[in-house]
Amino acid sequence: MKNLKLTDLIDIKTLQEIQDSFSKATGMAALTTDADGNPVTKGSNFTDFCMNFTRKSAAGIHKCEKCDRDGGLQSSKMGKAVAYQCHSGLYDFAAPIIVDGKMIGSFIGGQVLPEPPDLNKFRKIAVELGIDPEEYINAVKKVKVIPKQQIEAAADFLYVIAKVLSSIAYSNLHAKETNTSLVGIEESLKQKIISMDTLTRSTAEHINELDKSFSELKNIAENSVAQVNTTNDTVKVIQDIAMNTRILGFNASIEASRSKESGKGFGVIAQEVRNLAETSKSSADKIQVTMKKISEFTEEIDEQVKKTEKMVEGCYKNLEEITEFLNELKETVVV
Repeated sequence: MKNLKLTDLIDIKTLQEIQDSFSKATGMAALTTDADGNPVTKGSNFTDFCMNFTRKSAAGIHKCEKCDRDGGLQSSKMGKAVAYQCHSGLYDFAAPIIVDGKMIGSFIGGQVLPEPPDLNKFRKIAVELGIDPEEYINAVKKVKVIPKQQIEAAADFLYVIAKVLSSIAYSNLHAKETNTSLVGIEESLKQKIISMDTLTRSTAEHINELDKSFSELKNIAENSVAQVNTTNDTVKVIQDIAMNTRILGFNASIEASRSKESGKGFGVIAQEVRNLAETSKSSADKIQVTMKKISEFTEEIDEQVKKTEKMVEGCYKNLEEITEFLNELKETVVV
């Protein structure tokens, strides 16, 4: 409210239309001023006495603005319209335009006389303002003479209009404050959406990289399973060789026993062959057991990788939907 002006809340065109209508209805002059008494509209039905003489004087215009300001302040304090005699001897009345307890302007009416003018008094005023007395007298003779009761009724009517203007100004102030608040919320929301969008995109990139890593890990797991299967085949071959060697050593032992003394050396060799076959078979069996466990672990890793990969794909899909939603929301906020 500190720097708020009347024209910030009610446009000049609206003020001018209301003022012109009042002037036309009462036959009196009217003007709308700001809180300092400065005109914000063009005068309606101004008298020649005021427009072309009093207000054309440097001293006169200064006093006119002071009268307008003081009249508005007095009306604001009293809570009703105030009729007063201006510095140039005419009767005016003022009603304040108040918003949130502060006067932001005044609605001024009048430029009339309640009785025929005292010409000597107006000659003195002309001299004080540096205006030709005779021309000033001719101008004041044209000013309307209206009964004081009618002036007071016009003042009350003006006050009703001022209250309506105050209500309009207050509504516009509330709308302006609400709009300012909404703009702040919108800007804050927009920044949060942008931050969330950035975070979402970054997360999507990380998930995408993670998906690639899991794909590579899946390939490694599948290759490991294939290698384990190949190794199992090799172990089976070793087991077969060990079995055949064992049979061969057993047969050689039989033949050595038949040969008695001459076959003793051969029998020792046959026994060694049998021992070697037993050792080979035992080692192959152990390798087979170990490879079986490795195969089971590898297959389990492969299954977990596949499950995780599906979860990553689901997360990535959800992030795409969130990103699309954020883009739509961002466009809505910007608009």
